[in-house]
Amino acid sequence: QNDIFGPHGLISAAINIISFIAGIAAVIVLMIGGFRFVVSGGDSNSVSGARSMILYALVGLVIIAAAQLIMRFIIGTL
Repeated sequence: QNDIFGPHGLISAAINIISFIAGIAAVIVLMIGGFRFVVSGGDSNSVSGARSMILYALVGLVIIAAAQLIMRFIIGTL
């Protein structure tokens, strides 16, 4: 059992905390983008900006999930 790189090690804990914080931030940005989309009033610039926020938040969530999968695979092989 490795205290630094193991499944319950320091690196795993740090990555989990960072992923959790980034996930919360992405969900908040997703909610703000949805709110901006709803209150845009049909203005094409506002709708475009809201869609971009939603898209970037979703891409961020996918990247966070992929990082967790990669981290678990790498730590599982150690």
